[in-house]
Amino acid sequence: MGARINRWLCTVLACVLCLPALAQPEVPQPGDTLDPLVQRMLDDDLLTAAQRRDAMIFHGQWALLDALTESERLRIAVATCDGSYLRGAGDIAEVLAPHIDGGLDAGDHAALNEALLKIATLYQRTGEPEKATTAADELGHHVSGLPWRVLLARAYVDLGRTEEAIAQLMPLRGLVLADPDALTSAADLSAAAEAVLMLARLEGRPSADFHLANELLSRAHEEADPLYWPAYVTEARLLFEHGNPSQAIEAVSEALALNPNASDAWYLLGTMMTRYFNFDAANRAAEKLYDINPAHPLGDALTVQIALRQKDVAAAQDAVSAGLERYPEMRLLLALDAATQAMSYEPAATAAALEAFETLSPGNPLALFHVGRTLADARQYELAETCLEAAIDLQPGWSTPQLELGQLYMQWGDLGRAAAQLQQAAALDPFHKDITNSLRLAQEMLGYETIETDHFIIRYRSGIDEVLARDMARRLEPMADLFTERFGHTPVAKTQVDLMPDDEHFAVRVTGMPDIWTIAACTGDVIAMTPPRPGPKRAFGTFNWLNVMRHEYTHTVNLGQTHNRVPHWFTEGCAVNMETTGRRWSQYQLLAECYNNDKLFAFDELNWGFIRPTEDYHRPLAYAQSAWIMQYIETAYGWDKAHELLAHFEQGTGEHDAMEQTFGLPVDEFMDAFLEWAGNDVASWGMTGYGKEAELPDIDELLTWLEMRDAGDVELDDAMREHLADPSGLRRLAEHALLGDDIAQAVEALNAYRDARPADPWSHRQLTRIAIEQGQAADAMESMTYLDKIEGDAPEYAVELARVHRRAGRLVEALHFAERAVLREPYNPTYRELVAAVAVQSGDWELGAFHIEALALMEPDRSIHPRRLVVVYTRLERDSDAAEARARAEQLEALE
Repeated sequence: MGARINRWLCTVLACVLCLPALAQPEVPQPGDTLDPLVQRMLDDDLLTAAQRRDAMIFHGQWALLDALTESERLRIAVATCDGSYLRGAGDIAEVLAPHIDGGLDAGDHAALNEALLKIATLYQRTGEPEKATTAADELGHHVSGLPWRVLLARAYVDLGRTEEAIAQLMPLRGLVLADPDALTSAADLSAAAEAVLMLARLEGRPSADFHLANELLSRAHEEADPLYWPAYVTEARLLFEHGNPSQAIEAVSEALALNPNASDAWYLLGTMMTRYFNFDAANRAAEKLYDINPAHPLGDALTVQIALRQKDVAAAQDAVSAGLERYPEMRLLLALDAATQAMSYEPAATAAALEAFETLSPGNPLALFHVGRTLADARQYELAETCLEAAIDLQPGWSTPQLELGQLYMQWGDLGRAAAQLQQAAALDPFHKDITNSLRLAQEMLGYETIETDHFIIRYRSGIDEVLARDMARRLEPMADLFTERFGHTPVAKTQVDLMPDDEHFAVRVTGMPDIWTIAACTGDVIAMTPPRPGPKRAFGTFNWLNVMRHEYTHTVNLGQTHNRVPHWFTEGCAVNMETTGRRWSQYQLLAECYNNDKLFAFDELNWGFIRPTEDYHRPLAYAQSAWIMQYIETAYGWDKAHELLAHFEQGTGEHDAMEQTFGLPVDEFMDAFLEWAGNDVASWGMTGYGKEAELPDIDELLTWLEMRDAGDVELDDAMREHLADPSGLRRLAEHALLGDDIAQAVEALNAYRDARPADPWSHRQLTRIAIEQGQAADAMESMTYLDKIEGDAPEYAVELARVHRRAGRLVEALHFAERAVLREPYNPTYRELVAAVAVQSGDWELGAFHIEALALMEPDRSIHPRRLVVVYTRLERDSDAAEARARAEQLEALE
C-alpha cells in the first residue's frame, strides 16, 4: 500500500464539476410527533413509573424527564453520542463509580453488565474503541449477550483487528443457523442480523447471508416487537447498502416515527440523501443531529460528507476540524479528514492522514475507501483507483469499494475493466441493484458499434442511433479544430462519446443509478448523451445535440488543460458561450432583473450558485452570470486573458491571485468594472429598470399621448414622452395594434418595440407570423434568423428559412438552415429529405448521399431511398455501392 500512496504524492489533487442532478427518491418529512402506537404505550396506566421512564428514553423522549438517574444519563449520552459524559474520567472504573454510588450493586451481574455495555458503547461511538474492548476485562467481568459481541466486533474493526472481530461474530452466525428459534427478543434478533451483515462484509460471504439478515430483521419488528426501532435502522442500512434506496427510506422513516431523536436513523437518512444529491434533505438531517447534540460527531461526519459531495472544501475542513477537536480518534472523522485533504490539493497531507489512520487501525480500509470515493467523484481517476484498489486488497469481501471501482472505470471509459470489476462485485453481492445495473450496462456496451475519428471514439447501440453516430463523426472533427484554436489545447486522449439509447441507460452509465434529470454529462475524457428523439424512456425529447456536445466538450478541454483545476464558474461560463445558441430570452430576463435589483452574485459567491443554490433562480443565474463575465473578459480585455487564466489554474494558482495577476487589479475592482459594463449591456437590451416595480399608464392614456405627439402638441411633457419611449409602453401599444385590422400599423408598432427591446423574441414571433400569414415569409427573415438562433431546440424557423432561401435560389444559405433543422431533430425524415434535396440541387452529391443513407437507416422498408442512392452513387461513380443499392431496392419493391 505504501508504494501506491507514494506514487500519487507528487500528483496534484483537484476538484471538478458536480455530477448531473439525480431524480431524488421521495423523502418523508419526519417530525417530532411520535407514532400513535408509541404514544398509547407511554400513556398506558399498566406501566410502572420506572418502565415508563425507560420507554421514554428508548423512544427519544428524554427531554420530558426530570431528576435523571446516573443510569439514565448514561443511556441518553449513548443515544446522543455525547462523549462529554466520559470526559475527565481516568479509567473505566472512574466512569462506573457514579453508578455504584447511585445504587448499582457491584455484585448484580445483569445490572453491571448493562452499565458496562453502555459505557463501552459510548467509548466505541466516540472514537475510543480500545477502551470499549477492555471495559469488561478491567473489572474482571465476563462479557455476555449478543449485543456485547457485536459491540466488540465493531471495536475490533475500528482497531484493524479483523480476525478478532470475526472470532466474536462467528459463534452468533453459527447460533442463528443451528437454532434460529433460540432468538426471541427484538434486541437479540437485531444484533444477530448486525453480526451476520458484518461477517458477510469481513469475509465476503455469499448472498445467502443477505436473506438471513433480512429474515432476522423481519422477525424482530414483525414478531418480537413492532416498536423496536433499531431493527428498522439496521434494515434501512441493509437496503441502502444493497442499492434499494426507496425501501431504505421507508425503513428509516419507520424508525424515526418510533424515535424522532434516533441519531443513527438521522445520520443514515442524511447519508442516503447526500449520495442522491438531495442536499436540502441531507442538511435537515444534519441540523436534526445538532439539535439532538450540538457537538454531535455524526452531525460533523454528515456535514463533511455533504460538503465533499458539493465540492465545498472549506465547509468540509471546518466540520472535520471541529469534529476531530472533540473526538480526535473517531475513525469515521479521521477517514473523512483524509478525504478532505485529498480534495484540498494537499497530497502530502492526505498521505499523512492515511498513514495516521493506518497506525491507529492497521488493515482497516475505511480511510482509503472514503478518499477513493471522494476522488472518484472529483474525476481524479488514477488517484481514486489507487486508493480503491488498496481498500479492496485490505478487505476483499466488502462489495462497496468494488462497486465504486467498477463505476470509476465506467466513467473513465474503460468498459473492459469496468465489466471485470463489476463481475467481482456481483459475485459478492448479486442482489445489489447498482452493481447489477452497472454490470449489465458494461457488458451491453462492450457489444456496441464504434466509429473512430482523429479525436473521437463514438459508441452506439446497433440500430437507429447509427443515424446520429454518423452525424457526430461528420460534425465533431471540425468542432475539435475550432476548440483547439479557441482554447489552445487538444485533449491528449481521444474523447469517448457514448450515445446511450434512452434515459435509464444514460443514468446508469453516468452514476450507476437509473434516474437522472439531464441529457448529457462530461466525466473527463468521456461524454455520455441521450439521443434527441422521442420514444419510450425518453423524457427530454428532441434538442440540438451539437449545441450540447459543444458545451460538454468545453469541459473536457478545460479539465484536460488545467489538470482538473478549472473553477466551476469559469468552465461553465466558457461552455455556455461555446454553445451555438445565443442567449435565450429567459436568460436576458434573469440577468436584467438581478442586475437591476442588485441580486447578481459577488465573485466569491458565484461557485455557490452551482454548489449550494438557496433560491430557485440561483443555479440558472450562476450559468448565465458566468457566461456574462466571460463575455466581458473577451470584450474588454481580449480572449488571450482567458488563456492566461487557464495557465494560472493549471499551475494551481488560487482564483483571486489568478484574476489579479491576469487583469492587474484586485477581484473587487474587476467586478466593479464588470458591473459598470453590464449596466451598459442591459441598456442595450432595452431592459434598464426591467424587473422593478413601476407604474405604467394604461393603454388609453398611451394612445391619447401618441395622438397628441403625432399632432405635434407642444404641451406633451417629458414624462409623457418617456412613457411613450418606454419599451414596456411600446409593447402595450404593439399588443393593442395587433387587435386591430390595420396590419401596417401593427407591423410599425412591432418594429418600434423590437428596436427598443431587441432581446425580446415576442416581436420577432409576431412579425414572423404576420409575414407568413401574408404569404411574405421573406419579409421576416431577420426575425426568423434571430429566433432560430436563440430558440436552439426549435427547428421550425430553420426549416422556413431554408425554404425561403431555396425559393430565392440561395442554395448555400438554404443548405445551412436545412442542416440546422436536422441538428435539432436528426431522426426526422422530413428534414432529412429537405437537406438531401437541397444538397443534390446545389451539386453536393456526397452530402446528398450522406443524408439519403440516413433516410435508409430510419426507414429501412421504403424502396424509394435505395432507388435514390442508385442515382447518387452512379453520379459519384461508386459503382459497387450503386449495385448494392439497386439490389436492395428491388428486394423491397418485391415486398411492396
